[in-house]
Amino acid sequence: MEDLEKQETKIEEDKKENEINGYINNPFSTKDIKITPITMALPSLINKLKYDEIDLNPDFQRHGDLWSPTNMSRLIESILLKLPLPIFYFDVSNPDKWIVVDGLQRLSTIKKFMVDKKLKLKNLEFLEELDGKSYDDLDRGFYRIFENTQIVTYQIEAQTPKKVRYSIFNRLNTGGMPLNAQEIRQALNQQAKGVRFLIECAESDVFRNIVSVPAKRMLDRELVLRFMSFKLSPNATNEFPFNNMGEFLDEAMEKLDNITDDEKLKELRNNLFETLEFSEKILGEKHRFSRSIGKTEKTNTLNRSLFDVLTVCLSEINDKEKFILKKDNFKNKLSKLLQDESSDFSRAITEGTSGKGAIEKRFEIMKELVEEVINENW
Repeated sequence: MEDLEKQETKIEEDKKENEINGYINNPFSTKDIKITPITMALPSLINKLKYDEIDLNPDFQRHGDLWSPTNMSRLIESILLKLPLPIFYFDVSNPDKWIVVDGLQRLSTIKKFMVDKKLKLKNLEFLEELDGKSYDDLDRGFYRIFENTQIVTYQIEAQTPKKVRYSIFNRLNTGGMPLNAQEIRQALNQQAKGVRFLIECAESDVFRNIVSVPAKRMLDRELVLRFMSFKLSPNATNEFPFNNMGEFLDEAMEKLDNITDDEKLKELRNNLFETLEFSEKILGEKHRFSRSIGKTEKTNTLNRSLFDVLTVCLSEINDKEKFILKKDNFKNKLSKLLQDESSDFSRAITEGTSGKGAIEKRFEIMKELVEEVINENW
């Protein structure tokens, strides 16, 4: 078997839910939606690309270079054949930097051919005489076609509430793999302090060495955000304030953005790092917040709900040195809980885990377990 330390940690999926689906089903008024259809001349769009007024490399998005040279060439050929292009969707809440909701590959292709001039056409279906040519090699007649091309855009306006834009992002994004919940949070908060803070924590040596979850799809940042959410709303472990985890995490993003005291952020960051190091002293190295804790046969599958309930509850222990002396007892009790798949705790970390009931239940049981170990006589 491959050494566990060399394996990439996987994320255990919830058996009965999808966080995004649970979130976007929350009703909102159609009056909240402000999407304006605007037809733009292609040169206007090219100017925005030229002056970097459209973000083609948003941290939340898939890469903008997934198309092959043939696919890119066929798009340029479609424009030259005067064929209508699919609609482009933008979030224009920041007029200086539009966010691409749908159309990233098409825009990246247009920029590569007409702005960067790094694409040579190949494998064209109808305009075979243009094979091997770059933008500067074209005749004036083709330039006129570009100048007269109209692009249909739908622009999500700034007054559209963030919660509504979250839903719109998920419903409209069709490029490759749909965005997950954390990627959409990132999309709506790209330049905010909270995003930078999550990145800093997730890319730290402490987090990478202990949690070791892949950065792709922003799963690492979601885990950091889960911990911070409960630290910013301590009573949420007793009475969860929302119907689902998604809304709770969204609120936490806004709270992080609004923290003006750098010392407060430093305190939160240090709390996370100290808790992760403490978890290794209690549960052993490379435990990965997996349900295999306590088993001889380890797995590299991290359980997000086990991560949030363990890190938050362990962080609240005052006398950590004394608790370390009782670590074997805690680990054995936790292992029994995890091995009983029919227990309330197991269900609360595997089924419907983002729901209010499951969140309150797993914290209730974990806090009771921690308290029981603390109060045990020697």
